[in-house]
Amino acid sequence: MIIVSNTSPINYLILIGQIDLLPELFGQIIIPQVVYSELSNTVCFKSY
Repeated sequence: MIIVSNTSPINYLILIGQIDLLPELFGQIIIPQVVYSELSNTVCFKSY
């Protein structure tokens, strides 16, 4: 299965240390360039 992800799910999986779940569950994940840019900008990174 192929999924396209926005920023929030990836952001929260990174925060809880579970980002490896995405490829385990879905195989191929497409991350749009704007999402990559948002995740690369540490100022926008949410840390609750």
